[in-house]
Amino acid sequence: MQLNKDITLDYALYGLKSNNKRECMRDIARFICKHNTTLNEIDLFDQLLDQERQATSGIGRGIAIPHIRVNDLKRPINIIAHLEHGANFDSADGEDVKIIWVTLSPRSDGTRHLMRLAKISRMLSDPALSGHLTKARSLDELRAILLNVDDDMRKAA
Repeated sequence: MQLNKDITLDYALYGLKSNNKRECMRDIARFICKHNTTLNEIDLFDQLLDQERQATSGIGRGIAIPHIRVNDLKRPINIIAHLEHGANFDSADGEDVKIIWVTLSPRSDGTRHLMRLAKISRMLSDPALSGHLTKARSLDELRAILLNVDDDMRKAA
């Protein structure tokens, strides 16, 4: 799903049953590697967890944006996951995370990775959008919310 010229959502998961940050990262790494056989699941999981140890990806309002640069990646990968139950990501607001947007970028992307991340963060920081995403009741509804993000927000993202 193309959100704007810089950001494509490659995968959407709904009803992820992970109960904590570690399980979330394991399940998302497993899913990504199942669809991208050039990536190693254990390495990806370790990188995601290492990044979380350095700084939480929880931005508040039930949203987390884990992001890493990966050596053997040819193009960016974005995945959104809706959790069945919230998980503690040590967000500043103390709220459990229900939506995880993972951004993987090629190691060579450098500043493009940061620009992509800033756009995603601006988009997901919108209180109305984050509220709709966390309350989505199905995968179709989750996708529809993202497809209906207004044009101004798409351009800002």
